[in-house]
Amino acid sequence: MAGSLRTFYQTRYQRFADDENRSKQSARLYATGRLAAALLAVVACWQAVSGTPFIPGPGILWIILGPVGLVLFIFMVSRHMAHRQQQRYAARLIAINEKEIGSLEGRMELFAEGNEYLDPTHPYAYDLDIFGKNSLFQLINRTACLSGEALLAKRLTALPENETIIPERQRAIAELALMIDFRQHFLAKGQVFNETPSETQQLNDWLNEKEQSFQGPMFSFLCSLLPCATIILLALAVFGILPHGWWVAAFLFNLTFTGFFLKRINRFHSIVSGKHRLLEKFSQLLRHIGDQEFEDVLLRTLREESQDAFASIGRLTRILGFFDQRLNLMMGAVLNGFLLADFHSIIAIDRWRSRYRDRMPAWLDRIFAFDELNSFAGFAFNHPGYCYPEVIGKPLEAPEPFLAARQLGHPLIATHHCIPNDFSPATNEKVVILTGANMSGKSTFLRSVGVNLVLAYAGAPVFAQKFRCYLAGIWSSMRVTDSLGDDTSYFYAELKRLSAIMEQLRAGQKLLVLLDEILKGTNSADKLHGSVGLVEEFLSHDCLCVVATHDLELGKLEEAHPTQVSNYCFESTLENNELHFDYLLKNGIAKNKNASFLMRKTGLIR
Repeated sequence: MAGSLRTFYQTRYQRFADDENRSKQSARLYATGRLAAALLAVVACWQAVSGTPFIPGPGILWIILGPVGLVLFIFMVSRHMAHRQQQRYAARLIAINEKEIGSLEGRMELFAEGNEYLDPTHPYAYDLDIFGKNSLFQLINRTACLSGEALLAKRLTALPENETIIPERQRAIAELALMIDFRQHFLAKGQVFNETPSETQQLNDWLNEKEQSFQGPMFSFLCSLLPCATIILLALAVFGILPHGWWVAAFLFNLTFTGFFLKRINRFHSIVSGKHRLLEKFSQLLRHIGDQEFEDVLLRTLREESQDAFASIGRLTRILGFFDQRLNLMMGAVLNGFLLADFHSIIAIDRWRSRYRDRMPAWLDRIFAFDELNSFAGFAFNHPGYCYPEVIGKPLEAPEPFLAARQLGHPLIATHHCIPNDFSPATNEKVVILTGANMSGKSTFLRSVGVNLVLAYAGAPVFAQKFRCYLAGIWSSMRVTDSLGDDTSYFYAELKRLSAIMEQLRAGQKLLVLLDEILKGTNSADKLHGSVGLVEEFLSHDCLCVVATHDLELGKLEEAHPTQVSNYCFESTLENNELHFDYLLKNGIAKNKNASFLMRKTGLIR
């Protein structure tokens, strides 16, 4: 399947490469035409106004060719810019498919690690490699907006409000998974401008600020009267009715009037300056959503109002783009001298904000929701062999096992290297003791269970042929570390982690708990005694706790609590002085050990 996916993305890569090449050739053609049109306009103007033309011909011909050359020049510039934009757009689509090919080849470094979302104190994110190098976030994230990325990170680290949300998301993700063009073009449009966190925050802050005090009726009257008077005076001067000094005086008065408020205008402009690029991006994404038809109810709901939102944000984008013309000193002087453009821009922006400030957050949320769903849809498309799980919310009349999985694997392990396993503890089982030698696969199995639950709760497909589970919190204790800065020993840090888990259970929370070699920071006898006590404490709570351990004595708990504790193991074998692992989950307690063999193999002991 990976081979066919690679071929699929390579075909799209080549298609967009051909588009890029065509756009590049067209851009070069129009660049040449632009130069020719400019030369025609310059030569025609010279011929028309020069007393000594260097090309013979009637003067009327050059008077006609001058404007024609100018019009052609403007047309050629416009077409050249359009083809250059198409070329850059195709280049983004090429990069998108190139990265997907890299993802299939395991080159996760092509994607952001999401370290800014990493929190070692989170119930499971640090232990399950949700963020960081070679993480689930890298595997899934295909967002086009920072806020969409943040929403994706939140989806991977928080439980849904209730179980009904999950099938709704599954249907939406399944439909989007097949809409490869929609998803890739959404990403390409979003990559036209990469916003920073500060820009997004500034946009939100601006929406909530009060309007400028340029809205009074008298002020609006002046902003209309002064430009009209200036233009009328200019027209009268052109027709010789009034001297030119009148319109020049009006022009300078307008500049002086603008200068009187310049400090406030500059402060306002510093807040909104450059936002038109960010808003243009949001506008185009909304238009892309609005142009698409969906069958799923959730997607149709998110699509509502997208066309109106696109048009409204597009108007604001044009206003902001016009306002930014003041950055060109000459253009700013002309626009303010004749039109008082700064005031009209601020008034128009404030009116827009007053009208749409309450609707704008909902519009943006629609974009970010699609952005996050697109990432999961891309993950689903890239893993067609995965299944959509069934997540149970409240206990049914007939008790169900906490988790039942057939052919469960880890999505971060290449498919041809991953050995999937069935895992279905009995209905009443509260604790699974998982034993096995070093490197036999215990920790990987814990992470397989946890990561697939994270995917299930997000509405995404999971690495399994069949997967059914309860909606429950996830807690783990696998990578606890000491902290010199906080004066915390390893053992105390682990106790704090286990205490936090127990606090959740005692508060009545339903949990899946993943523990890897607990109480490593104490002596063997004390460790065994403490581990037994901890396991027996889990038996009185609503949970499934999977404990990976080398301590085979813990396996005796199955005899004491046969309906609540079960033993599973991973075995290793020694053949021809070589250690072999089959990574197959079996019932019972592990029998084989390999620590001494590995130490001799590496030369540590003889």
